[in-house]
Amino acid sequence: MKKFVTAALLTSATSAFAAGQFSPLISYERVFNEPSTVSSETSGMLNAAIEYTFPRSLSVYGGVQLLQADGTETSAQIGARFYTTSPLFFINGQMPVWPYIGAGVNLLNHAAYYPEVGIRFGISPKIRLDAFMKTYNSNDLNYDKHATLGIGLSF
Repeated sequence: MKKFVTAALLTSATSAFAAGQFSPLISYERVFNEPSTVSSETSGMLNAAIEYTFPRSLSVYGGVQLLQADGTETSAQIGARFYTTSPLFFINGQMPVWPYIGAGVNLLNHAAYYPEVGIRFGISPKIRLDAFMKTYNSNDLNYDKHATLGIGLSF
């Protein structure tokens, strides 16, 4: 039954009958919580990705991430987000707001997996502003249990 429900959700989210949209996705994350056992100071992360938004409620993205730690590290990043099919509410009756949940992975020396939760503001028909939170999980103590707050722009 779980497989059937998952297949139905993915089919409705990706709707093959309409074309999706590619757009650049630039974001910055600031580390607000990390374990005391960490051996390097990670302060923030800059992400540059290409996002493909399906017509309904799914987007996938991939790109690069620059970590600002003791030095600068680079990693590949891939992820997916599930949005509500229609805006949850409108700000001033004009700006739509969609909540989302997602998951992804950063491919560093060790993979760092993360769940994310956020909201997307429709600034204009082509510009979107994201506010999100991620929690990284990894076998490497330098990246494990880091919680970040971020802001992103898709245009």
